Amino acid sequence: MEYKTLELKTENSISIIKITRSDKLNAVNEDLIWDLQNALAEIQDNSNTKVVILTGEGKGFCAGADLSERNASWESTKDALLRGYKPIFEKIVNLRPPVIASIRGPAAGIGAALALSCDLRVMTKNSYIMSVFSNIALVPDGGLSWLLPRFMGYAKAYEYAIEAKKIEAEECLKWGIANKLVDDENLEKATYDWALNLAKRSSQALQNTKELMRNSLSESYFDTFNNEAEIQNKLVRSSQNIEAVTAFFEKREPNFKD
Repeated sequence: MEYKTLELKTENSISIIKITRSDKLNAVNEDLIWDLQNALAEIQDNSNTKVVILTGEGKGFCAGADLSERNASWESTKDALLRGYKPIFEKIVNLRPPVIASIRGPAAGIGAALALSCDLRVMTKNSYIMSVFSNIALVPDGGLSWLLPRFMGYAKAYEYAIEAKKIEAEECLKWGIANKLVDDENLEKATYDWALNLAKRSSQALQNTKELMRNSLSESYFDTFNNEAEIQNKLVRSSQNIEAVTAFFEKREPNFKD
């Protein structure tokens, strides 16, 4: 499929989505919304993908919604959020493989929500997350009102949202938003190397751990306990489990073929 606003490539079981609106700091217009929906659906249908990287071209991850767009087809803001943006976030959350956000510069507004919806984040030392909405007398959207408090707690999330304060990279590491901080020139390599290492691990461990931990955010301790038991029962004595145990006793790296 051809895309107007992004590039999608898959190699070594890693699918990379790169937003290519660098002249707008990768701000989101309607074309990008449809492209992201379609690219994520394409990845969803690709059983060979073990890890996904989401990144932006140039100096910014995503500066938020493109406020200069004048001819979008949305009937209302609610229509844009529910019909346009929501399917993107649903696909990121429900994708079986883990999704790594590779962040340079700003991840602001809906771009912040996009970054935080991913499973893992690599950030450059000069990058930041920012809920900019209060600057234009609006509330956070894209699920940011749910995402930020889960990382920072209610009081700090509320403070940063209503004052539209940058969460600098070092703070992101402190709050558990960022998994890794790297120098600007090392972002692509560091993210790809991490994805490559993850792709060598058991896909069933990666995928089912994501499912369990995502679901645990809205479930009780013992609901999660029971779900673990069900999934573990299915995975024990699977081909990947047998290969991993065999490799352990043979003191070698496992070679997962499925």
